[in-house]
Amino acid sequence: MRANLFIVIVTVLVFCNSTLADRDILADTYLDKLHGMWLGEILGNYAGRPYEGNCARGGLVVTVDWNSFINTDPWHGDDDTCFEYAYMNVLKSNATPSNADIKAAWETHVPLPSFYIANKQARWLMADGLAPPQTGSINKNMHWYAIDSQITTEAMGVAAPGLRQRSSDLAGQFGSVTNDGYAVHAAQFYSAMYAAAAFESDTETLVAKGLEVVPVTSRTHQIIQDVVGWYSADKSDGSLDWRATQEKIYDKYVGTDSKGRYRYWIESTVNTGLTTMAVLYGQGDFKETVEIGVLGGFDCDCNPATAGGLIGLINGYSGLPTNLTGAASDNYHVDTLVNILKDTTISQVAADWQTVAEAQILAAGGSISGSGAGRTYHLPDADNIGPLTEKPDPVGPKGLVGQVLAAGGTVTVSSSIEYHNPDNDRQNLDAIIDGITDVSYNGHLPYMTDDGENSQPVGGDYYQLNFDRDVTFGAVVFYEGDIKWNGINSDPMDSEPRGGYFLNLIVEVGDDGAFIEVSDLHMSEALDKFEYFQIIELTFDQVVGDAIRIRGDAGGTGQFTSIVELEAYVPEPATVVLLAFGGWVLLLMRRNRQTG
Repeated sequence: MRANLFIVIVTVLVFCNSTLADRDILADTYLDKLHGMWLGEILGNYAGRPYEGNCARGGLVVTVDWNSFINTDPWHGDDDTCFEYAYMNVLKSNATPSNADIKAAWETHVPLPSFYIANKQARWLMADGLAPPQTGSINKNMHWYAIDSQITTEAMGVAAPGLRQRSSDLAGQFGSVTNDGYAVHAAQFYSAMYAAAAFESDTETLVAKGLEVVPVTSRTHQIIQDVVGWYSADKSDGSLDWRATQEKIYDKYVGTDSKGRYRYWIESTVNTGLTTMAVLYGQGDFKETVEIGVLGGFDCDCNPATAGGLIGLINGYSGLPTNLTGAASDNYHVDTLVNILKDTTISQVAADWQTVAEAQILAAGGSISGSGAGRTYHLPDADNIGPLTEKPDPVGPKGLVGQVLAAGGTVTVSSSIEYHNPDNDRQNLDAIIDGITDVSYNGHLPYMTDDGENSQPVGGDYYQLNFDRDVTFGAVVFYEGDIKWNGINSDPMDSEPRGGYFLNLIVEVGDDGAFIEVSDLHMSEALDKFEYFQIIELTFDQVVGDAIRIRGDAGGTGQFTSIVELEAYVPEPATVVLLAFGGWVLLLMRRNRQTG
């Protein structure tokens, strides 16, 4: 009798699924996927916790001991799940929350101090009166480049099943609370894969679909594309060796070929690559995917959590290994670092995400029909991706540097602490005239005069442009860099950084080696050691010379400064504008700045 009943149930489910359109999904099927996603994230997170922060070329040589944690009861959330749990509650209240809504949730549920890296910085910045997205911006959050946003927003994809653009927009909004630039692109990549997984089970296709929401000019796009290429070459050769690919990721983004752009094991880029590697080489197998995510190293509780959540979403709770689901508790304890939010169950979290998803489906123009086992979600026909904001690197410098080089001349650079190492951004002074002024996408690091000593040269730090001819100067534009912290989880407002900023600035013009300070100097904005990557225009009375430099006292305990680019300009001749008013003529003189 039971066997016959089972055949009837299977027949009904097959019939129901066979009549679904390409963009339809049964509510019960999706609930099972959500259940698998949340448990998958938790299991992946627990699998990697003992090894978090361990890094090695070729990966870790350890064994994931599933039996050591599978009987955990209750499961404890951390930043991999508890932020998503909080964001779920925001979306339950409002399908289109404002940044003020998100800030209010943070101020209610995230106490000071709590959590780490960019999350911690964002919370401090809120206490200082800032709101998202300022709290995650490259100008305010010293860890804007870190992993935080991509481990706290993957579930924006399950909030918008089959709607990659909508999920990407949500991940961008929530992710910008803590991060900026290419780090937010990684969050959007993850969320788009999760959204696509409502209808797609092939991991290679999911990675490709996720990549479509990432700007081509982003460092995130570059590392994903690299991993896909290495995996594809492996697959063609018939030898899927994830450790060989991990070595390639290590060499290009951490070691010999990284140009010093690797920051720390909590950075976005290397962990995005390792998570992509786990998803591809795991080939849809939950335990294999999680174990590769763990053994890849670096932030290896976060990476397998993201990868495990994706595979759990693809396969559903019913498709996870029974030796895991059979032993796993349903109880979920929201981390003690999150206030007020009540403990719950994994089953209830899945149901809550389903409530959120239904609101997003309707808001996107989809519909819901039927009831009971036949309740069905109908997604809009198209899953189109909108135009992406690209930031291509310029082809060369602007201003007088560009003009002299275009005329066949030469321009060199010098500094109070001078290195010319093209293999390390922090020590490549020549990069301050390469034309690149925005590092939020490309991952370049500013030059620094950090020589390891806790004192600066007599007269302070300077950055200088040297021309092979006399030119007329009337302005310089200083593109400031970032800071180095004394403690990675310190508050720069309370704990003085090691350095990276000027305390004051003057401009000097040289002629045959003799320098004079310019007159009538005006700065477009004041120096602010709590504002990173400032862009400051300094204008002054025109003067002729063959060199120009900015000079000032270096701040921080290590007394050094940083810089992205230095440009020099000569104002164009004033433009005369005549305006007639009745019998009167008003003469206006408009000063123009030559932009090169």
